[in-house]
Amino acid sequence: MLSSFKLFTRSLKRNKLFSSINILGLTVGFFSSILIYMYVQDEMSYDQFHEHGDRIYRVNQTFIWGEDNPNLFSGTGPGMGYSIAQEIPEVEHVVRIHTAGEMLPITFDERGQEKFFNDDHLVAVDSNFFEVFTFPLLYGDQKTCLDVPRSAVLSYETAEKFFGDPQVIGRTLTMDDGELFTITGVMAPLENNSYLGSLDVLVSLNSIERMKTSNWNWLWTMFETFIMLDDNADPQIVQQKLDALPEQHAGQTLEEMGYTYEDYIAAGKQWNLYMQPFPDVYLKSNGIYTILSGVGDFKIVAALIGSAIFLIVLSCINFINLSTAQFTTRAQDVAIRKILGGSRTAFIQRFFGESFFYCLIAMLLSIGILGYTIPSINQSLGTNFELTLADFAQLLAFMTLLIVTISAICGFYPFLFFNAFRPVNAMKGELRTGKKGVKLRNGMLIAQYVLSFLLIIGTLTIYKQLDHFEHVDLGFEKDNLMTINNADWTGSIEQFANELDMLEGVAGSSVCSGVPMLIQNGDQFTPDEPDAGAIPLNYTLADEAYVGLLDFELIVGRSFEKSYSSDTAGVILNETAAKTIGWATDASILNKRIKNWSGTYKVIGVVKDFNFWSLHTPIEPFAIFHADAKPNGGAPLTRVVVKSRTNDADFEKLKNRIETKWSEFVPNRPLEYTLLSERFDQFYQTEERFGSVMSFFAVLTIIIASLGLFGIVVFSLEQKLKEIGVRKVLGASVASIVMLFSKNYIKLLLIAFAIAVPLGYYFMDVWLSDFEYRIDMEVGIFVISLAILLIISLAISVIQTTKASLMNPAEVLKDE
Repeated sequence: MLSSFKLFTRSLKRNKLFSSINILGLTVGFFSSILIYMYVQDEMSYDQFHEHGDRIYRVNQTFIWGEDNPNLFSGTGPGMGYSIAQEIPEVEHVVRIHTAGEMLPITFDERGQEKFFNDDHLVAVDSNFFEVFTFPLLYGDQKTCLDVPRSAVLSYETAEKFFGDPQVIGRTLTMDDGELFTITGVMAPLENNSYLGSLDVLVSLNSIERMKTSNWNWLWTMFETFIMLDDNADPQIVQQKLDALPEQHAGQTLEEMGYTYEDYIAAGKQWNLYMQPFPDVYLKSNGIYTILSGVGDFKIVAALIGSAIFLIVLSCINFINLSTAQFTTRAQDVAIRKILGGSRTAFIQRFFGESFFYCLIAMLLSIGILGYTIPSINQSLGTNFELTLADFAQLLAFMTLLIVTISAICGFYPFLFFNAFRPVNAMKGELRTGKKGVKLRNGMLIAQYVLSFLLIIGTLTIYKQLDHFEHVDLGFEKDNLMTINNADWTGSIEQFANELDMLEGVAGSSVCSGVPMLIQNGDQFTPDEPDAGAIPLNYTLADEAYVGLLDFELIVGRSFEKSYSSDTAGVILNETAAKTIGWATDASILNKRIKNWSGTYKVIGVVKDFNFWSLHTPIEPFAIFHADAKPNGGAPLTRVVVKSRTNDADFEKLKNRIETKWSEFVPNRPLEYTLLSERFDQFYQTEERFGSVMSFFAVLTIIIASLGLFGIVVFSLEQKLKEIGVRKVLGASVASIVMLFSKNYIKLLLIAFAIAVPLGYYFMDVWLSDFEYRIDMEVGIFVISLAILLIISLAISVIQTTKASLMNPAEVLKDE
């Protein structure tokens, strides 16, 4: 190994340019691979730590609030979990998790003043939560800590935040409604990733009064239901039993609403249940609407793993090409050693040792660069990577495997190449590579180009789709809209809205129960006609200002007006709701009626369809009921939506004025608000991260491909120097020589482009299929990708060929 190191250092000194390019190419490949490894490891680590993880499943269901919507819904009613526990003996535990947003924890400071915590991670869970999920308790008994109503378990961080001390067993936590919860457990700090998110406060589900009478309810879909099978259970048999439950038990819920399950199915609807392995929930929930937490995307992970493999392969190709490109200077050295009796083992040690030291230096450089740039990478890619000692053992094993593998690959071909030629020919300077070698190197270059094209096409497509999201007509104005949550805390939500109207910078406000992207209410409604079938309607309650404030376009009819007292029993439908029922969206629809168990409502208007959920999904039937209506027994008016006159620079001042007004109505309680433009962006964070990651690795791939082209150009010119010299002697111009030798690389580029276009179209068309509102694959995307690589390739080949053409012919022909 010592002799290999000495040979390596000599080679490094003699061939500074090629050695630098070799190290740079390998560094880029290693840097990319380590970064992708960290990302993939982080994404695939979610919920892999649960002791019973292989027996835990989440039960998803048909998206019953949609019309012909193929997606599933993780939200289920409490009755479903209750039915599973009663009917399926193979299920050992059922855990329902409810996002109990109606609860706000309070503590008191040393002066007795209330301290409110805006806690987004408070959930209500069944008492057996800790018997199913492996979240160790630092204090408390995991089997009994949630048995008693109004008991609570805190995370370690939350206990310190609320009380300044994690030893809080027996102390009380006050909710904003005055209920006292006894703290019965404190969880140990969580070091693993989980779909369940940051579980800051867990309260016993039996603390919620409504739960006492809801075990029949399948339509209160604000729960995620998890089951743990017993050791000997067959998941297929459990799935078969799940298939029968909706017909047996969901019908009771529908009957309470005035329908039958048979009518529901006869209307062409479905209600099915599906088991999903819990370890798959985070990465494999595409096509499933989740309510507890955001999810990742396995397609991104698969794409990155593929990118890492190709980047490493490209780095190896570059190393091989650049090593063989130096054959005219190294061949005689190798020939002398062979003539002097150099053994095959010595050659193996030399080439493999040389590649090993190149890889080792490149790996050390890549780690140093990663450590220095990781804060910038986290900021640009939206990641949270850390190079910690705890992860170093796994990372070291990965890097060692990478170095050994790449060293073997990079050393193998040069060894075969230099071991195969005849020493006598090398000493005469007559070494040639043959057509087979040329084809292999051209194939390598084409492979580099194809991957570069694919990554550029993918990056451009992602950003075009995101730009489409940004500029698509949503059917309402999302900018300059702030939604104030929990506005019912003010005591008089209408008076609070009226006073906001008078603030400087406020263009108007409206009292409502939901706004686009924050719609949570839904129910089954039936047209008031003979033999009409029920349809699911998502809806909001809103006052007279709502339609105008959000710039909804009325197709027919009018909005609510205070001068019409009957409007409290009115409803405004969207186009999809009207068409689903079978009504025309013209004047004939006015005064038609829909009904549910709570009453009958008259249609007073129809608004143009607007996207009240993600652009991933089709527009569903939607209705706007009057703020004083009670279509679901009295859904609370909890929000005030405010439209500002200000630009972004003045928004902070307006927010401060709103906070001041809020504190007049609700002292000591935090203002909770949502900007609709930011909420809109949150729906597409996965795509934005994917775009950032793809563009980052596209740049790295272009760098590696450019280095590969450089190596092949130099390699080819090394063999063509005498030909170039002869052509110059015979009167050929520099321009003609440049054109002659550059056109071959352009031909290879066009071949790669022809291969990449159908592949890129196919892969990105599959990716775009996830979006209801998608772009078409435009010709411009492919033209831009071709132009980028064409410019880079021409620049490299023209510059290098020009340099070779300007050499003195006498220098290259002196041996002839």
